[in-house]
Amino acid sequence: MTSQQTLERAIIGVAANDTFSEAILRLNDDSQLCFCHRVDERWAKALGPDSREDCSGLAGELLDVIKIFRLNAKHLDIQFHDGSRWDQRLQDYSAAAE
Repeated sequence: MTSQQTLERAIIGVAANDTFSEAILRLNDDSQLCFCHRVDERWAKALGPDSREDCSGLAGELLDVIKIFRLNAKHLDIQFHDGSRWDQRLQDYSAAAE
């Protein structure tokens, strides 16, 4: 299974701020992949249950295999080291998940 498939099967919720400079993907093991992409600031982190970074679950496993990501009002584009890619308009994905 590719990293993209693993992510797609695990997502249970998507949230983004109004400017789409921050986004959170909630996963089915209660972990979260968090992204920030602003001018001069780009980071991704994994949080486990209770927002713990030291026990990040599936989000931590996926974070380890992210090659690069891009976040803006058009989409969240995550490219993985295995060559797979998750590229979604967050507006569409969050509407479909509801």
